[in-house]
Amino acid sequence: MHSSLHNCYVCLIYTFLYFCFLASWESNIILSILCVLCVFAVKMENVLIVFIKYPEPGKVKTRLAKDIGNEKACAIYKLLAEGVIKNVAQENLKTYDVHIFFTPADKENEIKNWLKSILDYNQGIKTQFRTQEGRNLGEKMSNAFKEILQEKGCKKCIIIGTDCPEIDATLIENAFGVLKEKDIVIGPCKDGGYYLLGMSIPVPVSIKQGFISDLFVDIDWSTDRVFKQTMEKVRKNNLSCGILKTLMDIDTIEDLYRERGHLLKDGNTFMY
Repeated sequence: MHSSLHNCYVCLIYTFLYFCFLASWESNIILSILCVLCVFAVKMENVLIVFIKYPEPGKVKTRLAKDIGNEKACAIYKLLAEGVIKNVAQENLKTYDVHIFFTPADKENEIKNWLKSILDYNQGIKTQFRTQEGRNLGEKMSNAFKEILQEKGCKKCIIIGTDCPEIDATLIENAFGVLKEKDIVIGPCKDGGYYLLGMSIPVPVSIKQGFISDLFVDIDWSTDRVFKQTMEKVRKNNLSCGILKTLMDIDTIEDLYRERGHLLKDGNTFMY
């Protein structure tokens, strides 16, 4: 529905531009301004949040680094992040905006330069960069959801990381489809975590934890209990939930060799 509406706006804009060329230069300028205003008036209802870290050896993929070293683990992290962002940005059929939430805050320019070549092929899809805010992963995700869902026009929001190479635009579009009928959508990982979480309504907050969304409170992050504990929170808050297919993320040397086919699909060299 939203995609069709967006396409109608695009058609109207092109019609305006056509008549601009047929009109006098004064009308040309006026109508061109109107076209620009129309573009900015179209507010995307769906927003995809991508959580990333600046790829610094010793700061990313630390579990994997224990087996292959900091430099190689960092290279794998970059490969994963670039692949996922390429999948969700370049294959996006203009059905959602992409917001990159990054850390640390002082690496904004470096991160933008790193991803520039990928996002330059984004074909007009709106991409914004924002910093992650919070003391731990739960607070950071809760704050990101709160920030986006409070924006005018946004009705559905999904958050992903970059550890799962199978995430692509089709999966994201399917997840937004689930949110048309469900409060929550979640994509479980085989290791007990999750690779995707989305919501169509603000989730009740925990006042004791500083108004953090209850879905992110008392979760044992980076353990095999994350998905189970999150689903318990979903049921506790009487939220409807759709569950996507289970996928594998890459955190260990065993995961790396098991999923190396996905890392090689774009012709990347696998040598670890």
